[in-house]
Amino acid sequence: MNLAQPESYADEVRRQRAVWLAKPVLRILYQRWFAAVVASLAPIEPTLEIGAGCGSFKEFHPTAIATDVVAAGPWIDRVMDAHALDAEPASLGNIVAFDVLHHLQRPLAFLRQAERCLKPGGRLVLCEPAVTPWSRLVYAFHHEALDPAWDLFALDGQPPEPDPGHRFANMAIAHLLFRRHPERMRQCVPGLRLIQLRYSDALLYPLSGGFSYRCLLSRHGLRALCALEAGLIRPLSSWLCGLRLHAVLEKVR
Repeated sequence: MNLAQPESYADEVRRQRAVWLAKPVLRILYQRWFAAVVASLAPIEPTLEIGAGCGSFKEFHPTAIATDVVAAGPWIDRVMDAHALDAEPASLGNIVAFDVLHHLQRPLAFLRQAERCLKPGGRLVLCEPAVTPWSRLVYAFHHEALDPAWDLFALDGQPPEPDPGHRFANMAIAHLLFRRHPERMRQCVPGLRLIQLRYSDALLYPLSGGFSYRCLLSRHGLRALCALEAGLIRPLSSWLCGLRLHAVLEKVR
């Protein structure tokens, strides 16, 4: 499996923070995702964010408790590993994670941690890369691996491999759990029920340049493309051209 960029994770977070502040179109795009995530939260507090990175979600939703594996900036409230959440059983109303699941070597261990820590009716809300015919073409130019053949279930229960740089990535993990093997996932984590799975963003994200490339959109262009995707592209995004996946799991009461 390919490794992420060679810099340290803390350096990468600081680089992303600089890009975030310099690219208004990227901020507008993420704020659309943030609004969708907040709309999916259960009306239960508190909300814990895993892998808060450059702190962008906390800016949008200030009551969230921002956590990450390193304190790369003052926006991080607590240092915490997703494989071993530092929270009491049934103590959290929501857990939010943006582009974190596909960096976890043992995603089922994280789901069990979420199951343990959520209150009944609490929710785990995830935003991840999607696997579709279009995304396979787009992500072929991305530095992170996309491996739908990876058997995450066979590795369940084994400790993660040493990864001091936090470079592991497989962008197919959400697809494997929620689209290809939802019944196996449910058997492994019976206390979490998948209540929503939505795809989006066939063109918006690549044209924004993300955190790695030059932006090809103006603010006016972004608004026009949002309307185009909503009217023409979104009906096909779930199976053909979606790049992003929004999953909501709820703790069984």
